[in-house]
Amino acid sequence: MENITRSWLSYKSKDILVSYFTITPHRLDTHFHKYYEFLWFIKGNASYITGSNTYLLEADDIIITRPEKMHTISFNDDSKYERAFIQISPRLLSMMPRALVKNIIGTKNPDGNIIKKDIAQKYELYRFYTELIEMLQNRTEKNEFLAELLIQRFAVAVNDAIADTNSVKESENTVVSRLKEYLDDNCISEFNLDKIASSFFMSKYYLCHLFKEETGITISDYVALKRIAAVREHLNNDVPITEVYRRCGFNDYSSFYRAVKKYTGKKPSEFYK
Repeated sequence: MENITRSWLSYKSKDILVSYFTITPHRLDTHFHKYYEFLWFIKGNASYITGSNTYLLEADDIIITRPEKMHTISFNDDSKYERAFIQISPRLLSMMPRALVKNIIGTKNPDGNIIKKDIAQKYELYRFYTELIEMLQNRTEKNEFLAELLIQRFAVAVNDAIADTNSVKESENTVVSRLKEYLDDNCISEFNLDKIASSFFMSKYYLCHLFKEETGITISDYVALKRIAAVREHLNNDVPITEVYRRCGFNDYSSFYRAVKKYTGKKPSEFYK
């Protein structure tokens, strides 16, 4: 990772803003910018909030916020907050070939994008920040001209990184869809997360992370809810409840009782009336 040797920097021209600092966290009001913002979250413990969405940030995330989009950074503790940002005017982006910036100015994700560390490194995005900060310490006409050229190269690299990020997300969404189909078809069978993860050629921890991120619940929760629903379907076919729960994946009445109570708030005798 590139190192920033300067303690702070603030630069503004007609079409670009560049800023860097480390501070003790304080409350930030919800706000918006007139420019596209590309914020490199270097260090801290914070969440990015935009609209109704909240994202827990990780070190070296790059957060892209579009013009006029209300947002804020919420700090979770007193850890030092270090960040750098580049802001680019819509005018400057509009002067570039659209194909080179279409993912930045497009509306596929109106709330913005978060580029993770592996993709940011792949496209060498951090290098643009450090080079700009070093270059703009000496504000000569030449350096300011070169900074604008570097900003345009940065925009092209970000555009490619967004495409890569969206491709990864689409791939992850496909995995979750396939997993849900598998669970729907096999929810009453013996549940073995290691075997399921192996069939998807990934670790069970990453598979669980993807599933919860996409659905909002864990794989175990999803299976339990499907089994509880399956019990009702069997009861509608006049099968006694004493036989049903085993058919639907519960090993014994105790585990069946606990699951129904946990997810419905009712006893089986109350829920399945």
